[in-house]
Amino acid sequence: MIDLNDLYDRGMELHYIANTAYPLTPTSVREYAIKGSEEIHGFLEKEYDKVKELALYFHVPFCKSRCKFCEYVVVAPNEAEMKDEYLKAALKEIELYSRIVRDDTKIVGFDIGGGTPTELGAARIEKITNKLLNTFNITNDITWSIETTPYNAVHKFDELKDIRQLGFRRLSMGVQTVNQELLKKMEREGDTLLYRKAVDAIRKAGFNRFNVDLMYGFKEQSIEDFKSTVEYTVSLAPEYITLYEMRYKLTQIATDAFSVTRNKVNQQYRVAYEILTQNGYKGNYGKNTFSRIENDHGTSDYLTNRVIKATPYLGLGAGAQSLGLNYLAYNQGAATKSIIKYMNEVEKGIFPIQDIYQLPEEEMMAKALSVMFYFGFVDLKAFKQRFNKEFTDVFGKEIDYLKLWNLAEIDNNQFMVTRNGVAHLSGVIPMFYSDRSKNELMTMNIEKILK
Repeated sequence: MIDLNDLYDRGMELHYIANTAYPLTPTSVREYAIKGSEEIHGFLEKEYDKVKELALYFHVPFCKSRCKFCEYVVVAPNEAEMKDEYLKAALKEIELYSRIVRDDTKIVGFDIGGGTPTELGAARIEKITNKLLNTFNITNDITWSIETTPYNAVHKFDELKDIRQLGFRRLSMGVQTVNQELLKKMEREGDTLLYRKAVDAIRKAGFNRFNVDLMYGFKEQSIEDFKSTVEYTVSLAPEYITLYEMRYKLTQIATDAFSVTRNKVNQQYRVAYEILTQNGYKGNYGKNTFSRIENDHGTSDYLTNRVIKATPYLGLGAGAQSLGLNYLAYNQGAATKSIIKYMNEVEKGIFPIQDIYQLPEEEMMAKALSVMFYFGFVDLKAFKQRFNKEFTDVFGKEIDYLKLWNLAEIDNNQFMVTRNGVAHLSGVIPMFYSDRSKNELMTMNIEKILK
């Protein structure tokens, strides 16, 4: 049995791996893999017969260019013009799931992300949206969310208006940083004038639920750099601001992780938190999204349900991730960053799944809890409802350990990470890994994974 002190120390040492991303590596849970299209089809039929609530995500793998910090599925230039072919495949994938998802399954969230969804164009987005509306039980009480870039908000304004008129009420835009040198290194387009014009366009298009994404924890990013970015973003007055700590795994700058200290990351978050709360944005310390709307978590309905309730979600499109009641899956393209095999398999009438794992309960818990730390707390009632077990019974010794070192506390039916715990979050999260992944963390070759 692994000593909790050793596990904590290892998590702190590998803070760029021990984060909200789970499993630890793309091959971590391969022992639970389901193989063969017929076996996968049969498993999914049984799985979705039990799902009562579901969140939907559609992935658009197109961007004007791929940023070096990106870990997501974005196609290479030779596939960038295959948008019509991709649309055709996506509509067929939706049709495949229409045959196994129950008609009475309630849809509790709907996001279109990427990549850059607006690269697909409003007309194609309309076809995707209409297909989903005609296929699934999507009600009017959820807020649909979509993403754009500053460039597209300005230069594709008419399409942005069309997307708003389709029914999307929440829009998220990545600013990431105002540091021009850092933007250049990341091969990302942007400047403060463009960002200001983008916000004007977004407001003119009619969006009043607007989020800006910022990133911290870059090798070349100083405390002052990030402070300036946060202050500038506050001046844009979005309803929500989300802070993403840089996750280096599967990016083009993975080895930069070795030069980033936990102390620096903690200082950047603390400075941002102080600026945001002083300017009317609310969120508990440790949460990554801040809102200036009362009783609004700031995240989309899709993500809020994922984080708090561990609601099953269905990912559609190349490379999309899905999480069921008992499984984790990645669509074709997750590894190759190509849409070719995804389209080919859909054309054959096969679920375009690259990898699917039927996970035991402790792995499902580890996956759910890792994501819950986006918000810095675990809702004990939601955990009980999802897993039919008391959180305190399952993780008694881990909770006692964290409370002893003032890393966490239980208050008002929530397991909360303390301020001290937030500063040492990479030591906290592994406490809730499965026994398999705890051992993996202790023995993994980090240089091999990041290189």
